[in-house]
Amino acid sequence: MIFGHSHIPWDTEAPGGLRLLNPGSPTDRRRQPYCTYMTCTVADGVLGEVVLHRLPRR
Repeated sequence: MIFGHSHIPWDTEAPGGLRLLNPGSPTDRRRQPYCTYMTCTVADGVLGEVVLHRLPRR
């Protein structure tokens, strides 16, 4: 499940096996040291690599 709103990057797995991803925010870092976004690959309905990208400070 991919969600947002908190602007806090997060990648974890719930006890039932559901992967929870929050990419953070590329524009408003809200109490975080960096602005962030995520990329991921999906093939045949399977989530592959997930990468959190940090943007340089302005």
